[in-house]
Amino acid sequence: MNKVIFNKNLCVACHSCEVGCSIIHSSEKSLISAIVEVIKPRLQIVYTSGDKTSEITVEQCKHCKKAKCIEACPNGALFYDEEGRVVCSEEKCTGCGLCEKACPFHAIRVDDRCVKCDLCKDVSDFPVCVTSCPVGALTVKEIQ
Repeated sequence: MNKVIFNKNLCVACHSCEVGCSIIHSSEKSLISAIVEVIKPRLQIVYTSGDKTSEITVEQCKHCKKAKCIEACPNGALFYDEEGRVVCSEEKCTGCGLCEKACPFHAIRVDDRCVKCDLCKDVSDFPVCVTSCPVGALTVKEIQ
């Protein structure tokens, strides 16, 4: 299975990864359809600034081997697919938000339904956030 790796030293917080993610998950695979459909990205770049320090982080699913979100879901909407990815079934998800509360990485967002990184399963052969990053802050690593 692939895992997306984030290098905070390279990231410039341009949010191109978020835009690419929203576009690839839209019905028309275009910026216009992503905007009209209000497609939320499955990852989020977070920039925090303090008095003396600032930091850029990414909130994105780590596809944990013992996923707290799966344990918390009362409907079985979150599960491991055949490749070991943590995926969400929109049909089974009721939007209760227990997965969002359980995730230690803040990688799940719930409005009506669960939205989380699916490594572009069924929409692209490769995670689009990685190919959308102009500075190489996101890369893919094969894990066992």
